[in-house]
Formats: sequence, C-alpha cells, structure tokens
Amino acid sequence: MAIQTFPVLRLSAMVTAVGLAAITLVHAPGPSLAQAQLAQQKTNKADAKTPMSRCMDTWDRAAQMSKEEWRETCKRTIKENPGLYNKAF
Repeated sequence: MAIQTFPVLRLSAMVTAVGLAAITLVHAPGPSLAQAQLAQQKTNKADAKTPMSRCMDTWDRAAQMSKEEWRETCKRTIKENPGLYNKAF
C-alpha cells in the first residue's frame, strides 16, 4: 500500500506600509521519508497479526459486553467468517 502525501499550502497575508495586501503561498513540507517508512512498518505489523488478535483489538470498554464475551464472539465470528479479519480495515 503506497502512502500518498499531499503538500499543505498555507495562506499568509501581509499588509505593506502603503496599505496594499501581499498574499503569498508558503509550502509546508509533508512527512519525511523516515516518517513514511515508519508508518509503512506499522501497517506491515498490523497485517502480520492473527485474526483473533485483530478482532480483540476492536474491543472497547464502551462495548456492551465484557472482554471475555467479546473473545467468545471473536472465536465464533472467525469460525463463521474465516477471511473476515485477514482483510485490511
């Protein structure tokens, strides 16, 4: 998966001594190559997780079930839909 970055342009205005506005576009640099590679490595690690761990990562305290109930639901869901957690979210 390729990461696309778009340049961010910031509009800045300056008022000169005679009252004329000078508008310039300033290019704000995107993420560095190292940051893009780090993001790619994180994505690769997420892809390497097991379906069970990916399912368990979706649990939240706000869920209307306990973590144990969620684990049982994950087991059932993975059994009924084996390819579900192999796909990218």
